[in-house]
Parts: sequence; structure tokens; C-alpha cells
Amino acid sequence: MRASGLTRATTWLRRHWRGSSFVAAGLALPFGAAVLAGGWYYAGRLEDGAFRVDHSPAEMNLRVVDVAGGRLTLESRHDQPETSDWWADGIFGLAWDGGYAQVSTIRQIDKRHSVRDVRVIEGELKPDTWTRLDSFAYPGDPKRAHDLEFTDVQMRGELGTMPAWFVDAPGDVWAILVHGQGANRREFLRMLPAIHGAGLKALVISYRNDVEAPASANRRYGFGATEWRDVEVAAAYALEHGAKGLVLGGMSMGGGIVMSFLRNSAQASAVRALILDAPMLDFRASVDFRSGGVPTFIARTGQRLASLRYGVDWDELDYLSRAWAWRVPILLFHGDADGSVPVSTSDALAAKRPDLVTYVRLPGVRHVRSWNAGPEAYESAVSAFVAKARRGS
Repeated sequence: MRASGLTRATTWLRRHWRGSSFVAAGLALPFGAAVLAGGWYYAGRLEDGAFRVDHSPAEMNLRVVDVAGGRLTLESRHDQPETSDWWADGIFGLAWDGGYAQVSTIRQIDKRHSVRDVRVIEGELKPDTWTRLDSFAYPGDPKRAHDLEFTDVQMRGELGTMPAWFVDAPGDVWAILVHGQGANRREFLRMLPAIHGAGLKALVISYRNDVEAPASANRRYGFGATEWRDVEVAAAYALEHGAKGLVLGGMSMGGGIVMSFLRNSAQASAVRALILDAPMLDFRASVDFRSGGVPTFIARTGQRLASLRYGVDWDELDYLSRAWAWRVPILLFHGDADGSVPVSTSDALAAKRPDLVTYVRLPGVRHVRSWNAGPEAYESAVSAFVAKARRGS
């Protein structure tokens, strides 16, 4: 760490932590310098792991050994960790150059080999093809995935033009669907048939820093602090085109974006209901959860330094603390094996607002994999909830 950086950080810490005898003494001692250095490093890791936009393509790391009779044998290039989709039963996508399939029931499995049921959707799947698992489960767009007609809509936001898929339906209630960090619109192809089947028009949006959307000046995720303005553009579009009410859907960070919209937008009064899947309701809680064994005093120092270096307002990103202000029904999905967003935050929301929340808490399910673990139950819950929201009851 450069001396100038240490000097600036020390000055900031003295100003913000004045009166703390522990810190005052620590800053004068090697231990204090070590804490500050550790905090500075921690803040840098936060930028790399949370704020920095990364659109690197996923590795094709699974080789097709055999495919016949509706069964697929895969060989992994590396031992698969226990937290990967490799081990998860349910429905997942399988992507390769020029094709896409769905895999389902696991018949045999170990760290390097698996046999699963398979259904090819596009292309031809041959032995020796390199593939990867894909939690989004469907290829391309609404037409390719579900034979749903759609229109590419170009909405003008404060940073430029942002594309969205518009899927028409008979009703005058619109769903605005907001994907999570590092994902894209395809993430909502799993939920879209239930939304459409219940009679809602749908806007599946992109937002700043997506591959197909304008980048922000700092090229960092805001976890709702900035992205809510892009949802506002979509809401304005819907209302200008005849929407009488809105249902907002958010996955992971998209849940935080939706919550920020509710807090900040004048159009929040048009919202009738929310559908949240593993939502990021408290950014600090998620960061702490993923920090593992980092000592609390190092984590808190790093978080304060992240405020200084990157302009993070931790209180602004704590949406859970404002649960008392919410006025619309919420359908909430969360798996208790989520390693990215702690299920405890959804537990807290359900406990705080039992009058609003319908909570589907799934054992052994990881981050935004509730549909994958049980598509029929997931879509049934969404359909019933959306139908009720459409009626305004």
C-alpha cells in the first residue's frame, strides 16, 4: 500500500472514529497499521468481487462422453466442488457452441463423471463436444425458449439506450423483470411462462453495465443505488403505453434494485406486487456472509474504506431496515443453501412482514436455483400470486 493512501485513510479514520480509544491507540502502533492495511486490501477485494463489472464468458469445462436414448454422460475437466450445479438434481441448461439442451435427473455421479437425463432443444449434441451447465435453463429469447412472440424495445435512459424484451398479453397490468448481478435478461426465461400465462404484459429489461446496455462512468455495480433509475425508465414506458399497474420481479441484486426503486421513485405508487428470488436485501449482510473468516474489525475497516474509495453508502443498501414502509404483497423465494445471499435476510423479511410476504423457503437449494429445483411448484406459486395481483386483490 502506498504511503499517500495510508495517510489519506488514517486521516479519514481519525475524523470518523474520533473518540475510540482502541482505534486511536491502534493507529499509533504497528497493529493499527496492520489493521488499516488489511482493511485497505479488503476494500480492494470488495471492488474485485462485488463492484467491478465482469462479462467474461463461462468456461466450457464439461466434455460429452456419450449421448443416447435420452441419457447424457459428461466428464468434467476438474473435480467439481460440492457447491456447483454439477451435484444439483433438477433442471439445468447445457450450452455448447451451436446448441443448447436441458439436463434433469441425475442417474450416476462422482466428482468427474455424471449421467443425467437430457433433452436437446437446439443444435446437435455429439461425443467430445465441450459444454457447460447453465442455470438459466433456456436459450436465447422468449421465442426460442417458449415460442412466445416478443418485440425488442429500445428505451432511452439517462446513460443511453437500453434494450428490453416486450411480451404482450391481454391484461393491463405489466411485469417489469430485473435480473441479478453479472446475469442478463435470459435469467427470467424460467419465470416468463407463468407471468405470461397469468395475463400480464412483460418487460424483461437490461440496465446499466449490462453487455447490451450503456456502461456507467465508474463501471461499477451500484446494488440498486443507481440502477433503480433504469427501472424507472421501464416503469415510465409501461405507464405511457397503457399499464394500469405494475408487478416488479427481481432476482438477487435485481431484488435490491427493485427495493431501491420502491424507495426512490415517484412511480412506486403504481406497483401492485413484488416477486423476489434470493433478493439482496442488505448488502452489508451479504458481504459479511461471503467474507468467511475475515475478522470483524478488518471487515468493518475495509467497509469504511470502501465508502471512502468507492462512495458506498451501506445504510442506503440496507433495504431490509425499511420493511415497515412497504405496502404491497411479496412472493419470496430463497434456498437455505444459498452461498451468495444469506437466507437469513429473507427469513427476517418474512418475520417482519408476515402480512405481506408469501415465503417459499427451499431446503438444500442454492442461489437463485428455486425454479431449477422444482419448476412446476415454482411456476404454480408465481401463477397464483400474479393472478391475484392482476385482479388487484
